[in-house]
Amino acid sequence: MIDPTPKRPTSTKNGWSMGYGLLPYPRDEIRMWRVIQDIIDHREEGVLVLAHHNADIDAVGTAIILKKAFPWVVLGAYRSVSHAGRSLLAHVGMEMEVDPDVSGFSLIVIVDSSSTLQVSEGDISGWPRYWVIDHHADHSHWSGNVYQDPMMGACVEIALQISFLSGAGLDEDMAVSALAGIVADTGKFRFTKPVDMDVCSMVLSGSGIKMENVLGVIEGEEYFDVSKKIAQLKAVRRVRFERVGDQIVATSMVSSYEAAAARALLVAGADVVFIAADRKDELRISSRAKPHILALGVHLGNFMEEIGRETGNQGGGHDGAAGLNGTGSGEKALQLCMDRMTSLLAGKLGLELRKPDRRSGQRGRTAGRYHNGSSDHAVRDGVPS
Repeated sequence: MIDPTPKRPTSTKNGWSMGYGLLPYPRDEIRMWRVIQDIIDHREEGVLVLAHHNADIDAVGTAIILKKAFPWVVLGAYRSVSHAGRSLLAHVGMEMEVDPDVSGFSLIVIVDSSSTLQVSEGDISGWPRYWVIDHHADHSHWSGNVYQDPMMGACVEIALQISFLSGAGLDEDMAVSALAGIVADTGKFRFTKPVDMDVCSMVLSGSGIKMENVLGVIEGEEYFDVSKKIAQLKAVRRVRFERVGDQIVATSMVSSYEAAAARALLVAGADVVFIAADRKDELRISSRAKPHILALGVHLGNFMEEIGRETGNQGGGHDGAAGLNGTGSGEKALQLCMDRMTSLLAGKLGLELRKPDRRSGQRGRTAGRYHNGSSDHAVRDGVPS
C-alpha cells in the first residue's frame, strides 16, 4: 500500500531527487518565484488555473499539481475537457469548471497554451492579471507574463518545479498526474527527451506507484469507448492521401477524437497525418508525424503555426504533434495542409514536385507524382504505379 504522506524531494547540485532520477531546477528561478508569489498574493481575491479547450491530460495534470500545491486555486477549462482529462480528474477526485467567468478572479494562471485562441475568442485585453505556464516554444501571441521552458517534454514537469520550489511535497495524485502528462504528451515516449525519463524515474521511485496504474488512468474506459473506436474507423474510411517518394501524407475528417484518429492513421501506415474536426463554428486540426519525418527537419509546431496564419487562425505545438484552432472550412484547411506538406517533403527529399491531378469527391483517392529524375514515384487512385 502506498503511503499517502507527501514525499519531500532532496535538493542536489542539479535539481530535485527522490531516489532515482532527477527533476532539474527551473530554467529561470527568479521568474518562477514571481509566479509563486503572485499565486500567494492573490489568494484572497481568487486564482483561476485555466486550461486550453478540450483540455488534454498534460493540461489537466498540470492544473491538478498546482491545485495540490496551492489548494485555494480554482480549476477551469475553455469550452471542454477531453475524455482522458476527465478520467484523470475522476481518479484524483477533482472537478474542472468549463468556461468559468474570468472576471471573478484577480489572477489567472493559463497552462499548456501557446496562443490566446486556445483559451478565449482571441481578445483577452479585459482579463485580470495573468501568467502563462507552458513548454511550447513560441509565445508571441501573448502580451502578458509568460514562463516557458521548451526543454521540458510536458507542462506537468514545470508544474512540479513550481510545487517543489514553493515547498510542496509529492503525493500520489501529483505523481499520477505528472506521469500521465509526460506519457501522453510524449506519445507514450515516442518523442521523449532525456529529461522526461529522468523525471519519470524520480516520480516512480519517489511515489511508489506503478506505471501500469498510470496507463490504466490514461486508457481506462477510453480504450473501450465506442465513440472513439467509431471516430478512428471513420477516419480510415474517409482518408485522402498522397505519396511523396516513399512517404505518405494523409488527411481525414471526424467530428471528435481527432488526436486518436491521427494516431490510428499513423499505425495504419501514414507518415504524416492531419485530422480535422469541423463542427458548427469551430475548427480543430490535429497533426502527427513519425520520427523519421522529424529527422528530415520537419517541425509540425512551426508548420501548423504557418497554416494558422494563412487561414486566420492560430496553430502550433511540438515537432511531432501539433494542432490548429479557430474557424473556417475543414476541407479547405486540410487541402492546404496537404499541399504545403507534400511540397515541403518533396524539397526535403530532393524530389521534383509535379502538380497533382486530384479527383474531387472521391474519398481515399488522390493522384500525384514526385520524382528525382532516375526514379519516378507516382500514385494513381492510391495505388503506386
